Amino acid sequence: MKKFQLAGFLFFAMALISCSTTKKTVNTIEKNEDAQKQLEHFPKEKKGYKRYVILLPAKGASEADFKLELIPGKVMPTDCNTRSLNGKIVEKDVQGWGYTYYEFSSNGTVVSTMMACPDGKKTEKFVGAKPEQIRYNSKLPVVVFVPDGYALKYRIWNAGDTSDANVK
Repeated sequence: MKKFQLAGFLFFAMALISCSTTKKTVNTIEKNEDAQKQLEHFPKEKKGYKRYVILLPAKGASEADFKLELIPGKVMPTDCNTRSLNGKIVEKDVQGWGYTYYEFSSNGTVVSTMMACPDGKKTEKFVGAKPEQIRYNSKLPVVVFVPDGYALKYRIWNAGDTSDANVK
């Protein structure tokens, strides 16, 4: 009798998990479709650049707790030294709409530490430029133009719970 009850409970629990997961997926798709529709207002191409588009999933009322970090860079041969690509991300306006898109520019120079690498071995790695954190907004696409030969990565940051500060 207990085995039957346990099996019934497990079936019910799996059904609940399945329903809640499906609902979240449907909401995410709806919000992405809304952002996708707004994409037509953004520049479609720019000579010498690739256009990257990020469609963010909806986070509901808690979107203020999230940030999007844009990390432009380039894959290049590296050794044991730490490297950083020179360049910057500039915020630009979509004329007549009040929307924002971003453009990365770089002269291709790299800043590096100068450690002696005993093995002298080089490997292909992504070398990032200074990242830029922007507001998380799932209602609009994030459009970034990056020069040909470069790439874009991103990270989503989530704020933790607030804590009370101690008075001393």
